[in-house]
Amino acid sequence: MKKGIIIGVVVALLVGGGVAAFFLLQDDAPDPAVAGEEGVVVEPEREPLYRPLSPAFIVNFRVRGAIHYLQLSMQVMAYEQDVIDTVETNDPAIRNQLIMLFSGQDYDALATLEGKEQLRQDVLVAINEVIKMDADNGVQDVFFTAFVMQ
Repeated sequence: MKKGIIIGVVVALLVGGGVAAFFLLQDDAPDPAVAGEEGVVVEPEREPLYRPLSPAFIVNFRVRGAIHYLQLSMQVMAYEQDVIDTVETNDPAIRNQLIMLFSGQDYDALATLEGKEQLRQDVLVAINEVIKMDADNGVQDVFFTAFVMQ
């Protein structure tokens, strides 16, 4: 009889330990692909896709009687391959629009960080206008990979 009680206690301890380990080792973070706050389905983070706009853009400016140059290399970023494909298909129209945008800039303003950031935002808007997409579905960002003024 004592042997049966001892075996029962040991089995109860093992089962209790297993249940405790299950709850303690369980991952408390919800799966982001299943449910977000208040049960809203949240998509997992997407991988960005990049495409360089090559070759580099070179424009000239007349500043106080002297000729100055701006050379820009950049890449566009989107989350969908079809957006990148659309950028590639419309490359001549995009390049034309951007050359017109760059040549109309104030050289002294571009020398400031704020001027460069404003130009970056203007480039993003111009590209999405050419490919006829909005900022939510089109090109998400533009990155200057080289910015030379002389």
